[in-house]
Amino acid sequence: MPNGATAYLALTQIARMHDGERVLVHGALGGLAAGFPGIARQLGASRVVGTVRGSDLDAAQQTRLPYDEVTDSAELPGRLAGERFDIIIDPVGGSVRTASLDLLAPGGRLLLVGNASGDWNHHIDSNRIWRGNLAVLGFSVGSFLPGHKDLARPAATAAIRAAAAGLAQADAETLPLSSAAVAHQRLESHSVNGRLVLHP
Repeated sequence: MPNGATAYLALTQIARMHDGERVLVHGALGGLAAGFPGIARQLGASRVVGTVRGSDLDAAQQTRLPYDEVTDSAELPGRLAGERFDIIIDPVGGSVRTASLDLLAPGGRLLLVGNASGDWNHHIDSNRIWRGNLAVLGFSVGSFLPGHKDLARPAATAAIRAAAAGLAQADAETLPLSSAAVAHQRLESHSVNGRLVLHP
């Protein structure tokens, strides 16, 4: 629910998504990213595509999240055969962020919502943004909500509606509480698809 609500705020308040737009979501199976396809569908996206690392591609092909297609992020932009997107959600950063500029339609918006790659020295060419009539936007729910508390209820309502409509069916793997250290290691190494749930 929190990630669906975050996706709603990011798409409506920052990216200003319109009905019929095309959306690309990097890190498609990640915790935060998984909130975006269902909300994008709810807001009228005409197409929703996800990207993952090649090693995660088999799992991604089986996802119940409402993607039209999931592809290997290492093979962008060529893998999508010239397709362009109005909004790209990037929780990954690094080289994926650079490749995103080649995938944006004129007037497209690149929405930065994280940096899972850990590449803090990465930069994008502002001249490409200028010449391409593009926008690069940032969104952090933690700094956004305190000044916009009135938007919390509509965002939560949108997340509940997406879940009720079957648009938020992220996969979950359960582990015993005794495996908490293993769970943390997997989270830190980005080798988790969907959710990890610890139980007694």
